[in-house]
Amino acid sequence: MNVKGLENHLKIDAREFETPTLEALNYYIEHYMLTVPFENIDVQNKVKISVAVDDIYDKIVRQNRGGYCYEMNHLFQSYLNKKGFDARIVSATIHTPGGGRSQRGSHVSLLVCIDGVDYVADVGFGDLPIHVMPITSAENTNIIEDKSGTFRAIFQNEQHDSFFVQKWEGNQWHTKYEAGLSGKRIQDFAENIEYNQTNPNSIFVKRLIITMPKSYGRVTMSQNYLTITKGDKKEKTEITAQNYRSILKKYFNLDVTIQRLELK
Repeated sequence: MNVKGLENHLKIDAREFETPTLEALNYYIEHYMLTVPFENIDVQNKVKISVAVDDIYDKIVRQNRGGYCYEMNHLFQSYLNKKGFDARIVSATIHTPGGGRSQRGSHVSLLVCIDGVDYVADVGFGDLPIHVMPITSAENTNIIEDKSGTFRAIFQNEQHDSFFVQKWEGNQWHTKYEAGLSGKRIQDFAENIEYNQTNPNSIFVKRLIITMPKSYGRVTMSQNYLTITKGDKKEKTEITAQNYRSILKKYFNLDVTIQRLELK
């Protein structure tokens, strides 16, 4: 991976920080998330996903694209480690509406350890703050306020071997996913990577998902609507074969054909 090339793409000033500090980590994650959209267009177009770092770099930097968790967090982990951080990917399970759970380990999250504290630095989920979340006890939680909402990361048990990522919604905390703390290799997710690309029950196969944070909130595009969220207000625009390319460019800086939208 070309570190300088990635930093140029993300508009990161390499002279800003010389050491791997918390301030530096927040600077890097903010630039990444405000530049690279979460998107599953390749899955929708039946293009095989590669999780080789050089291939992800080519897709995101040279092709000016985004990606989903296996791509985004693996690339960002690689970058952070080259910058001197102790970054590791971990296995996570998404909580679904109604109390359900996705396939175990279907999400790859990213943790960074600084001065003995683990921080969630997940750039591949699609609805998280643009700054890191320290993992704490529920009693001493460190709440992260963001344009996208209010978040926290807390240990799941007294053994501190797993944690929840939660968002404040409807006057209570809702768990977005649970994850372990032990580091994994991207190869450990081979079965889930295949499932999420090809299985008709996979949410990524079923639905188009493109989203990214903005200075004013968040923009999200499905096969049916563009949704602009500003605090509690949502604005919706219908997606058609005639307007989707201009919407992709305007809100996500993407120039790519989506086959299912061409057929609308």
